[in-house]
Amino acid sequence: MAYHGHRVRLYDNNVKSLNSAYMRIEEDKKYLHEQGLLLHKNFVGQILCLSRLEEAVRDVDLVIEAVIDDLQIKQELFERVSRSCSPNTVITSNTLRIDMSAAVERTENKARTVGLRFLYPVYCIPEVEITPNKYTSSETIEKVRMVLEQMGKTLFFRSGGQPLILNEEQREARVQARIEQVKSSCGLGNFFENTVPTLAHNGNVTPTSDNELVSFAEHEHDCAICMDRHRDCLLCPCHHMVTCSECAKSLLNRNDACPICRNDITEIIGCITRDILHLSQ
Repeated sequence: MAYHGHRVRLYDNNVKSLNSAYMRIEEDKKYLHEQGLLLHKNFVGQILCLSRLEEAVRDVDLVIEAVIDDLQIKQELFERVSRSCSPNTVITSNTLRIDMSAAVERTENKARTVGLRFLYPVYCIPEVEITPNKYTSSETIEKVRMVLEQMGKTLFFRSGGQPLILNEEQREARVQARIEQVKSSCGLGNFFENTVPTLAHNGNVTPTSDNELVSFAEHEHDCAICMDRHRDCLLCPCHHMVTCSECAKSLLNRNDACPICRNDITEIIGCITRDILHLSQ
């Protein structure tokens, strides 16, 4: 999702897992850059690693659950998520074989739930498998379809009870097609015909200049946790500016880490941004 410009919040109740996830993401960036699939050394969208579920799902448009395939765990998680997120948030599951109707049995507003499985490797495979449950509304499917199309993905419905699993040859063919597509487009949105499904005009390509990256960043002034106040402080020693002072103090008081790099927070430095100065004039 971040690869395509979306702001992503990654949640895990295990701090060690969050820290290892950050390292895995950095490894993915390096690999994608080396393969020519990422024209910069960073994603367009920002990834925040959060240890509190309520903060992770606050005011988000889409939730993708990817815990182990255990029915009870999924039921408990879906129930918590549905009570903490917005009533309009679409809640999806990356489950392979769990019955989605049973998984969302305790979820509030079940019509917004659906199975959504990205195929590995997700950066290269355009197909995304969707599995509606008996509660899923047509509006939910349409919302998911629009998000995926903006990412250059192709939605398909699961046929029968078995999930689609690509073999090694099929995966490799799609990876090579994706590499050739990015090389041929040079990030300009050109389409690479007859290799992968046609891409949306603004999907599946990365900006070609640092100026384009800045244009995305200019809209990232709000606190990444509460999303109500402006970012007005630096987290030390990493110096990431991602939260407001109140949320930063909350992270520090509970010995939590920086949402971006997962480094421990030892100090908070308040600062005045150009955006805040403009508002006060």
